[in-house]
Amino acid sequence: MENLMNVLFKFGLGSNILRIERINSGHINKTYKIIYSDNESYILQKVNKKAIKNPKEIMFNINLLYKYVDRKYPEFLECEGKNFAETEEGFWRGYRYIENSAAYEKMPDLKSVYEFGRTLGKFHLMTESACAEQFYAMDPDFHNTYKRIKKLKYYESEKYCNEFAFFNNVKKYVLKLTEKNLPVKVTHNDVKCSNVLLDKETHDGICMIDFDSVMSGLYVYDFGDGARSGCITDNLFDINKFKKYAEGYFSMIRLYKPEDYFLGMICITAELAARYFYDFLSGENYFKDKTSVQKLSRCLELIKTAKSIESSREEIESVIKACLK
Repeated sequence: MENLMNVLFKFGLGSNILRIERINSGHINKTYKIIYSDNESYILQKVNKKAIKNPKEIMFNINLLYKYVDRKYPEFLECEGKNFAETEEGFWRGYRYIENSAAYEKMPDLKSVYEFGRTLGKFHLMTESACAEQFYAMDPDFHNTYKRIKKLKYYESEKYCNEFAFFNNVKKYVLKLTEKNLPVKVTHNDVKCSNVLLDKETHDGICMIDFDSVMSGLYVYDFGDGARSGCITDNLFDINKFKKYAEGYFSMIRLYKPEDYFLGMICITAELAARYFYDFLSGENYFKDKTSVQKLSRCLELIKTAKSIESSREEIESVIKACLK
């Protein structure tokens, strides 16, 4: 385990620690829970600078984001007026742990799905007035779906003709969404079940977490990513979950037409499938924790999900239309 005491002192924390726990949910950074008492704990994270080349820009974006979110969001620790600390051991950040909170890989019940949508909707509502141009673009092509799909062309083959046919079909939705020229907003860009904190007992939504990808983007992509993560059962679109998710989201913010949100759902799901497929075909190894077989398998699962979303278009837009009334 890292020598954490120097880091704790940098953040103004004392040495009277009850215990330290290593948190293993995450594949990039090293994360620890520092427990001082039953009611006082902190999360301390060592940023992997090999994987994250620009941590100061990320922390700048987070600092800017915190001008818009409410006090439910975890308070970042400060070191000499900055929201990070640098030591000989590396680049660190920390924040107050929110007691009685939990993040789930899959939402445990329909209320949690509703709260997932509501928490994301509230996040969008709070950031709506933020100027996206003020945020560093961590990766300008992060959600450039057309470019992600176009990169696959270099590896096209008969062996995967069904997969390539799927991606060629999806292009029409990508182009349709592009033509709409929706306004660029400050977005989360990594919306999934495990990036939403819920109350352990009531399952009420608390806040979004993990802001390393916060930058400019489209709200409908965030919305679609949440639906992809939270409204799926056995890789198939679940309309009952979606009803709750949409009810929660649109209870907070209503900006676009039903078609726009549908396009966000299918485009973001296809984009993630393309990313796994490209990693499998090219050997680029962005998803380092996955084997080649696992990457192809995940791509096929996401294609199945995207096709299920496509075939449920009428129901999806009907649900959204009802929420927008």
